[in-house]
Amino acid sequence: MKFFIHIMSWLFLLFTTNTFGLDQKYHEFVLPVIAAFADHDKPAIAALIRYPLKRRYPIPDIKNEAEFINRFDEVFNDELVAVIASSKIDTDWEKVGWRGIMLNNGVMWVDTGGKIIGINTQNAKEQTLAKSLIEQGKQSLHASINTFEKPVLDWKTANYHVRVDDLGEHNFRYAVWGINKKPSDKPDMVLLNGDITFEGSGGNHHYTFKNGRYSYVLQVTIIGCDTSPPGWLEVYKDDERLLSEDVISTH
Repeated sequence: MKFFIHIMSWLFLLFTTNTFGLDQKYHEFVLPVIAAFADHDKPAIAALIRYPLKRRYPIPDIKNEAEFINRFDEVFNDELVAVIASSKIDTDWEKVGWRGIMLNNGVMWVDTGGKIIGINTQNAKEQTLAKSLIEQGKQSLHASINTFEKPVLDWKTANYHVRVDDLGEHNFRYAVWGINKKPSDKPDMVLLNGDITFEGSGGNHHYTFKNGRYSYVLQVTIIGCDTSPPGWLEVYKDDERLLSEDVISTH
């Protein structure tokens, strides 16, 4: 009942105010999101998520509503819930091209159908879980690459297993194996000093590693459509693209 009352109050504002910054046709999709957080209604919020909800590696993605409710406190602390619940549609929400609608410069993203597609924060509980998973993951790696500050990517394409780690202060390292090898095997190639490039406020970005005339580029999809892969691997010789393979699994 509380949720219904909040919806009605927000819709009243929708039709009586003409000074919104967000295009009016999107208000009906954003207002239920705000109302669900104002009510602290976890099932209602869970129903507004587009799954899987991506989390920062090595945290596993959230696959469905039941898992979301169980892991709610990993994603949302009281402060973030309050930020969303008290957000103003006329000042805090903005449509950003094809990427969707963002809150406060990308804290949260909603698609144009009203589904939550991204939460770009990591609270203390999730950070603690990440540290534990990182230490576990190091034990499965070859001794030549099991020292790093934090893992960034662990991907498989059709033919390759690729990994990116941050050695500290954004000093990125790239390791690659043939798809049939294990992480405990010595990598086929290791490259250091990778660069990261962000593409707008949606969070999409890519890593580039150089090896003479060859470039190895890992494109990371944060905000995409339903059919977007998590990312893809590209290999270039000078400006000629030699290979492009979608990511088929992440760890």
